[in-house]
Amino acid sequence: MEPARAARPTDGLVVPTPLPPGDDLRARRITALSAPEAVWAAQQRELVAGLCGQRIDEPRVSALFDRVHPTWYAATDPIDPQPLIHAFGVALGDLVAAAVPGLSWASYQDRAGTELVLTHDVHDLVVFPIATVEAHWGTAGPGWFAQHLQTVVDGTRRLLAAQQ
Repeated sequence: MEPARAARPTDGLVVPTPLPPGDDLRARRITALSAPEAVWAAQQRELVAGLCGQRIDEPRVSALFDRVHPTWYAATDPIDPQPLIHAFGVALGDLVAAAVPGLSWASYQDRAGTELVLTHDVHDLVVFPIATVEAHWGTAGPGWFAQHLQTVVDGTRRLLAAQQ
């Protein structure tokens, strides 16, 4: 007997999961970015672009990360890292989206709150670039940004190829 599967949504708003019906984790929703979310993301891009000579590409953002992260980590009284995490998370997401056709920014809501993610326009796929920068903040070593970008791009391409 095959395990129960959630019906595939037709409106594209509910993320399908392998969880059984009635599970609280099924309360996830993905929507287009709201106007304030789009403005916030644009502000993060401007911050990074200003520090990268107005060009956001992997070598420049990775080099910036390799300068900023250890400086923050070595500070005796470090500032709140959230603005840095957000800026590098949006930069990571933009670079992943540029490398993987069909990915775009969206708003992901669940019981924990709302965050910006990348979703695919055809396949059921959600990428959490801001959350991954946050998860590695404080522990990322030199070269982490470039390595992680490549890991995410390669993994996303593999998942999409498997869904075809």
